[in-house]
Amino acid sequence: MSDETAFTSTGTAEPTGTASQVGPLEGASPQLQGRMGVVEVAFTVLAFAAPLASVVGVIPLVIGSAGPGAPLAFVAATLVLLVFSVGYTTMGRQLPNPGAFYAYITAGLGRAVGLAASLLAVLGYFMIGVGVSLFFGIVANGMVVNSFGGPSSPWWSYSLALVVVAGIFGYFRIDVSAKVLSAAMVLEIVVVLIFDLAVAVRGGPQGRPLTPFAFHSFRSGAVGVAMLFAVITFIGFEATAIFREETREPRRTIPRATYLAVLSMGVFYIVVTWLLVVAYGTAHATQVATTDPPGMFSDAMGRFVGTWARDVISVLVVTSVFAGVLSCQNIIARYGYSLGTDRALPSCLGRVHPRHGSPYVSSLVVSALFVVAVLAFTGSDPATAYAWLTGAGGFPILVLMFLTSLAVLVFFHRSRGTADDSTRWHTVVAPALATAALGATLYLALTNFVLLTGGHRGTAVTLQVIVWGVFLAGIVLALVFRSRRPDVYARIGRQPVT
Repeated sequence: MSDETAFTSTGTAEPTGTASQVGPLEGASPQLQGRMGVVEVAFTVLAFAAPLASVVGVIPLVIGSAGPGAPLAFVAATLVLLVFSVGYTTMGRQLPNPGAFYAYITAGLGRAVGLAASLLAVLGYFMIGVGVSLFFGIVANGMVVNSFGGPSSPWWSYSLALVVVAGIFGYFRIDVSAKVLSAAMVLEIVVVLIFDLAVAVRGGPQGRPLTPFAFHSFRSGAVGVAMLFAVITFIGFEATAIFREETREPRRTIPRATYLAVLSMGVFYIVVTWLLVVAYGTAHATQVATTDPPGMFSDAMGRFVGTWARDVISVLVVTSVFAGVLSCQNIIARYGYSLGTDRALPSCLGRVHPRHGSPYVSSLVVSALFVVAVLAFTGSDPATAYAWLTGAGGFPILVLMFLTSLAVLVFFHRSRGTADDSTRWHTVVAPALATAALGATLYLALTNFVLLTGGHRGTAVTLQVIVWGVFLAGIVLALVFRSRRPDVYARIGRQPVT
């Protein structure tokens, strides 16, 4: 595109110098800094999904819902998210902005929906982060007491320690967190691969059947719930775009990291789900997943690898959850940074540390909010709160993925011929397929929201009111900016001049 033209937040081209075109903030802090490569970015967002914790806590739910055909739920989820990634990464090349959902939805659907989407993203990731922090308190106390014979302490003391440590890491350069998250990911992957190898070599009661990959293996009536849980285990991969300013060659690094994250997670879940079914046998796996979901993987690990492996899992689940919260801390802090630099939230959130190149003010605010949230749940059952917080937190992210796919379609329809070397597959076909598939998944999430949030209808209704209330509040706030602070409204989801 020529120097005289820039994209506005609606995806149209206007001459430079119009009211819609926004340049850098005067006196703005320097950009975020980092030197992450493809693998580090992929591991940073994969850690958010806490793969080992998902294997222990979520995969049995998928097996219990879909029966022995559970691997197909992950096959379908992988394909849907790969197709989503096509339009997502194409949009990233057009709009080199670390706002991710915030920037892309603004560009396609307008500033009001974009600002609402950004607040919804913060809400979703925050709810997941708080829920996982509560879960950390439970598993950490259990590990200290059961594995090491230590004293029992209040669960919330471990949760508070976690958010403080995550906040310390979040204060520093992203490379520090990336190294910690990468190390945690390697350990998680290794222990699951040991299980995979042991089952693959020994076989289960029925050998190594491939019937779990046959479509008829799906149990009728619960496939939708299985698909929903399968998609939720991938949540976090889409955060690659918010780290673009902290990577080497972001134009190449971000798309590659996104595809690597989805593919590696997909293969990981497909294989371990199949071998977990093999370990119990296709006739018995569903029963175990229904009667004892938390113990399904660890019991199989004990039988096929040894009791030492069960003890290792108890420790690694703790590190997996820690990595998930640290990744969540980094993601929310960068959304705060984007909103701060756009002045949609207090501009101090957009400050960058002069030495560490981190969004340190935003990170400190996130840490403080995590502390307040954990303290607010000290009188509650952490297991129950964890269940509905993580389930409810995944719902806004599904909404945002659906809106992003829709935004990609609208953006490229309005700006024909601006998609550099992209084809209609990138700008029309893949986004349309992703919109349809994610729309179906969103429908499943809505119709099964009570189950997704722990089975209590009153809690589910309250959470739906909160989610849509935050979305509506974002739209209202944008309209207030348009009326009273047009300079701020013009910066919502701002796109740099190209």
